[in-house]
Order: sequence, then C-alpha cells, then structure tokens
Amino acid sequence: MKKLRVAVLMGGPSPERDVSVSTGRQIVTALDPERYSVLPVEITKEGKWLPRPDMLELPAGGTGSKQRGNPGGAIAHGRSGDIAPTTYDRFVEREQVDVAFIAMHGPFGEDGTMQGLLELLGIPYTGSGVLASALAMDKLRSRQIFEWHRIPVPAYLSVTADVWRDRGHVHQQVGKALGYPCVVKPNAVGSSIGVSLVRDASRLDPAIEKAFAYGPIVLIEEYIAGTEITCGIVDDPATGRPHALPLIEIVPHADFYDYDAKYATGGSDHLIPARVSDEVAARAQAIAVRAYQALGCEGMGRVDMIARAGDIVVLEINTIPGMTATSLLPDAARAAGIPFAELLDRIVRNAMRRADARPPVTPPTS
Repeated sequence: MKKLRVAVLMGGPSPERDVSVSTGRQIVTALDPERYSVLPVEITKEGKWLPRPDMLELPAGGTGSKQRGNPGGAIAHGRSGDIAPTTYDRFVEREQVDVAFIAMHGPFGEDGTMQGLLELLGIPYTGSGVLASALAMDKLRSRQIFEWHRIPVPAYLSVTADVWRDRGHVHQQVGKALGYPCVVKPNAVGSSIGVSLVRDASRLDPAIEKAFAYGPIVLIEEYIAGTEITCGIVDDPATGRPHALPLIEIVPHADFYDYDAKYATGGSDHLIPARVSDEVAARAQAIAVRAYQALGCEGMGRVDMIARAGDIVVLEINTIPGMTATSLLPDAARAAGIPFAELLDRIVRNAMRRADARPPVTPPTS
C-alpha cells in the first residue's frame, strides 16, 4: 500500500511560532513511518516554505540517528542549511504532497488563512475548514455565535481603538458590568499571549495597551473562580461524528493559566479525570460538542471551559490544539486509550475522509 505523503506545516509569522515549531516536531516524530512519508516544512517569518528533512533524523537510543519517513527526492537527505526557502507554489509543484498536517498556531495558520491557501491549491489538510477556523480564532464572533446557541460564556466587553479613546467610559463600563478582578486578552491570539489578570482599576490601562499590541480588538471579561477544565474532541474517521475525550482539570502554578503555565515543564498540573461530579463532567462534554458543532469545527479541537458551582462556562475553542510535551489533547487521548501515533492517524484519516466526500469541482463552460 502506497504511503501517504504528509507535509507537516509549522512556524509562520505568528507570535505563537515557537509553540508551533515544538508541536510540529512532536508530530514529525510520532507519525507512523509505516503509513506515512513525512516531510517537515517550516514556514519562515517572511512566508517562505523551507523543507526541514533534518527533523527526520531522530536519536536512536543515544547512539546516533536514523532516517524515518523519507519523503524521497534529493532534498530528503540534506540538512536544512543546504536548502533555500521557496514559495508555496514552487514547493507544491515540486513535492506533490497528499495531505498537509497543519501544526501552525495563531494568526496565519489557525485562523483560516492557511486553510484557504490549501483549498486553492487543492491539498487536503487536517482540522477545521476556513470558516470554522476563522470563527474559532475570533473570540468575539465565536462568543456571539455561542450566545445565539445559548451556550454559556463569560460576561465581557469588546474594546476597539475608537472605543478606547474614551478611557473613562471604558473604566466605568468595566466597574459596572464586570468588576475586579477581570481578564484582558487580545481577540485573536492563542496560548494566553497578551493576556492579563487585572486586579484593580489602576492596572487596566497597561493591560489593554498590552493586548492591543496583538490586534485591533481587545476583550475584557469577568474573572470566573471555578475549576478550569478542557475537553478534547476528535472526529470518528469513518463517520465524521465528534467524540468527546475525557475531561482534564488544569491546575496552574500561577495566578492563571498563562503562557508559562501552559508550556513550561511543571507550569501546571493536568488532572485526569477532572475533579467534578459525573453529572457535571457529562454536561461539560455535551456543551463542548455543541460549541464545536456550532462553529462547524472538524477533525479535532479542544474546548476550554470553567465549571462554577455546577454550571459550565465556555471560554474558547482551539481548532489546532498544541501537541507539545505538555499539551492537553494528547493527554486526553492517552486517557481514552488512544496513543499519540494513533491520535495523529485519526486526524489524518479525517482529513482524507473529508477530501474524499467532496464532489469534484467542474469549471463552468463558456
């Protein structure tokens, strides 16, 4: 049986670039070489496509290295330093990949941008499509959709540059509608980048200015004291139906689940099963699937929530969850009896199922 040629896309110009490269490396390492011919690809900050065959050389018991998933061609045996970055069209023409595994977090990778490019190129790809990816990345729009579906979300205010000109009014709204502490975050960045826990009004201005560095909309939301939980979701490769994985409780070793708590070794504890009742767990899983379906997500995802006195509040959906050594989706899959390599296999199979289900595009006749 012919191996599928999988290009693992990582990097890009996003502020989450470092996490993306770490995720990409983990995926490259774990994809089954018996099934897949793996081609690691780093998207540079300038948008060039750089094959990284050096990532295929993995330690073998500390005695050297071995080549796995050889994608073929001369570049497969070189080092990344010997290969010049190229444009995406030349890369695609040269490499002829069967499917792209998107390991790019944040803007330009998780927000529908890369998905749209791959649609135009006719290359199947992992995860959600263009619209769902864009909606999930946009916290404001996704919350508006959740509210329409009666999915609980935190109380929040959105602030643009025009609104922020009247800072006194913003302070008044925060004090009246949200109170302190509150949480300030960029609207369309993940990994808790630019997020601040604001304990009093004197710290609101610098927190908002910090968040504005990552985009034109800032969200200010109520601080919810409760049990922070997350629910991984993976579609059934045969049917496409979403399957909720076991809940994970997140216990950060900080004031909140910030960047260091997410990615530093020992930054947080992941408790499986979460310390909630069976009834609350079942409700959280059901709400997570509803939120996932409300945005039209596909393939896999992770829904972050807080359990507060038995109620479930949805914070956001990650359509390309991290796959690093401290990431949550692989932990949840492992708890469900799904090894990492099998999880990746399911994600790839979902991408191919979706591509096979699409009707062929017939250009109009003149």
